[in-house]
Amino acid sequence: MPGPEESPAGDTLPDPAPLYVLVTGYGPFSTYEVNPSWLAVKPLHDTSLRTLDASARPIHITALEVPVTYTDVLSLTPGFHSRPPVLPAPPNEPTSASSRPPAHGFDFVLHVGVAGSGPMRAEKRGRKVGYNSPDAEGRLCPAIPTDGDGDEGARNATPSPGVLHRFARSLYAYLKSPTRGFGKGYEDFPEELFTKVNTEGLLQYLKETGFTQIVPSTDAGLYLCEFINYCSLAEAKRAAPKNESGKATPTLFLHCPPVDQPLSTQDVTAVLQKVVSWVCSQ
Repeated sequence: MPGPEESPAGDTLPDPAPLYVLVTGYGPFSTYEVNPSWLAVKPLHDTSLRTLDASARPIHITALEVPVTYTDVLSLTPGFHSRPPVLPAPPNEPTSASSRPPAHGFDFVLHVGVAGSGPMRAEKRGRKVGYNSPDAEGRLCPAIPTDGDGDEGARNATPSPGVLHRFARSLYAYLKSPTRGFGKGYEDFPEELFTKVNTEGLLQYLKETGFTQIVPSTDAGLYLCEFINYCSLAEAKRAAPKNESGKATPTLFLHCPPVDQPLSTQDVTAVLQKVVSWVCSQ
């Protein structure tokens, strides 16, 4: 790791102002008592890297485990992008000065989750609706109210007897199944949001440094991984006017495979370090 620069007189110059990065992994769900994404993210907590450019600017990393629930994503994610950020206190772990959330906000937010076996995936897109699977606690994503929800006349109409009526009611219930996703507070956001991180440049850099087990993706699965991706992209956009630059904080979601399918936890952690250094160098 490069050290501080020296002045022409031989004096050591102070480090440039550090950058701060938040990396999240997901908690237990389904058959995963420990989520492979958190296994790879946890070693990064309270560590430092350097940017790849000549300034070798310090990068301080904070890692956070997020429960696999819609409620937790909705309650926690806005705090990731507030200034200063608001994070839950890690249980039974002291917080050092370098890992405390910076007053100006994080400079990069990276989310990691687990997918199927195969290469890692850099997710470009987050979708607003379509989250129909229950989370780790068996709860469904909030339903989005529609104009037809107030149609009391249709719901309270006097039923006519017979099989045809029962079939019609079943069909009506199916057609009226609620749309689930981002509703109140997200009305002004589009149906799709895309990362501003140059994923093509990032993947090219990773390949040039010897890592080829990663591909771009525009389908993050419409589960909690895509849910936090859309939520974080939206909250970054919402917070942008409060940024000194007026731009949204770079936000990216990466999928990793289960352990050793084919990448080890150490492999994924090393790639995450490369991703953080490269994005912060841009």
